Amino acid sequence: MWVPVITIIWALGGNAVPVNFPMVNFPFSTQGKCYEYVDRVRTNIMTDPQYINGYSVCVEIPANVGENT
Repeated sequence: MWVPVITIIWALGGNAVPVNFPMVNFPFSTQGKCYEYVDRVRTNIMTDPQYINGYSVCVEIPANVGENT
């Protein structure tokens, strides 16, 4: 399972405010699908005049979480 994490730095009220969006409600079955989603979100967010900068990544969550390794 792949989960997108998107951090955006907004210009809010004259201040640069970072906002983090770990999107656990949107798991993806493959890394490729996750990054396709992230690319679409980034493309839309970057058009906002309050957008300053951002970072995004897809994180793999192993299926055997909680098991001994």
